[in-house]
Amino acid sequence: MYVEPLTQRVVDLIEGTAFPHLDSTSVLGMIALVLTGAGLVTLRNFPLDVGERLSLLVAEPFPRVEASVGVVLAIDGVDAALTQRLRRHAEHPAVDGLVVATTAPDVGLLLPRQLDGVPVRTAIVLDSPAAAGSAS
Repeated sequence: MYVEPLTQRVVDLIEGTAFPHLDSTSVLGMIALVLTGAGLVTLRNFPLDVGERLSLLVAEPFPRVEASVGVVLAIDGVDAALTQRLRRHAEHPAVDGLVVATTAPDVGLLLPRQLDGVPVRTAIVLDSPAAAGSAS
């Protein structure tokens, strides 16, 4: 599977999940669980450079590893710091694509579609109806 289909699969799996809690730790854990359950290999806190880590690196299992996608959390939206961080992530040789997981539906309009040839996609994280109903 090449980077575009893998990136889209990661987006589809994230967007097809209802998250019971929207805090970063719960969302990242649930994403890792869903992607692993779909047969993908996930590496949490993947080291990119000294002091910088990628929340999640996702790939097809061996021997089909043809691309890997980084998942970056931006639960509250995008700012200039996130864009710069994405640019640094895109420069790493292990990162072929990036997915930004966020609750802000307009984030995809603010991000570039690619950084230095690395596709950047947005996955909208939604809370589960049961969690929303119990909050009222």
